Amino acid sequence: MSGIPDKSIGAKLLHPRRSLGTRYRVQAERFLDNGGDSDIVWAEQMAAKAVLHDFTDPMNWKVLVRSRISLGDGGGVFSCLKDLFSVLGRDPALTDLLVEVDMIEYGNAILGEALRIDPLDPDQWLEEDKPIDEFLAKVRSLDFTDPRANLLFSRRLERLLSKGMEDEYLVHAPILLSQRPLNHEAWTKLGRIHERRGESDRAWHCYDQAQVAYPPCEEKDRYMERMAGIMDGQTGRAWSRPPVESRSAFLEGLQRYANIDAEDGYQDHEEADGEDVDPITLLVEEGRLNEAFFLARRRAAEGVEGAEELLQEISEMM
Repeated sequence: MSGIPDKSIGAKLLHPRRSLGTRYRVQAERFLDNGGDSDIVWAEQMAAKAVLHDFTDPMNWKVLVRSRISLGDGGGVFSCLKDLFSVLGRDPALTDLLVEVDMIEYGNAILGEALRIDPLDPDQWLEEDKPIDEFLAKVRSLDFTDPRANLLFSRRLERLLSKGMEDEYLVHAPILLSQRPLNHEAWTKLGRIHERRGESDRAWHCYDQAQVAYPPCEEKDRYMERMAGIMDGQTGRAWSRPPVESRSAFLEGLQRYANIDAEDGYQDHEEADGEDVDPITLLVEEGRLNEAFFLARRRAAEGVEGAEELLQEISEMM
């Protein structure tokens, strides 16, 4: 396949490197304290790297904005705030309202208020006693293809789970996972919850997804061994994995969470070009890898020839 846009650095840094981010921030602060013109340039570069390596530390954002204000770079401050709002899951239209604002004068205040209202630390966020319904509505409605926003909201959702909101977690975790499908640890956690609740098929689907995301993961195999033993002891017949129809329905549900119906959504392309265009190919060429992934998974579950190879190719791209 061709025409795949390069993955952003942000997509590669899924897990914040806190120590590295702190190291760059400390260097940036030293350059800022020196106060020379060349020092401020170096400070901005170090601060940008601090945010790149750890977007979860509010101090990294603050030093970056401070350095850009020192440079007189209002556009850079605006770009930083726009990036932060993306991480926080803010409506992009709200960022446009800041276009006419003097960022040199007000950038620090806007940043501080944004971080106060919407803390990056999930524990602090939970302590703020934010409206849960509002948070869950965001999970259902916002675009979480930015892996940083996905990770931030996933951690907040895990805090709700720790407070006993298991039903809410089970409903909303798959929405986030549909846009970050290779997070095998989250799929495994989801599977264990379903298993504990006696929801056998759903547990298997999650463990299966974990193994597809990370082939060395053996949770699905161990689960099938556990289920066979349990069923043999209780009913005299072994439990079997869900039928193809169940697997297809599960993957179709994840496809919907990704806000597409690729088979229908590309009918116009096929008719206009007069050719039989594979919707997965179109999705991949547009860089919509998560959506292509679930459509390929669905085909593989249904036994479509070549689907497994296509799925492997998409997984490598992700």
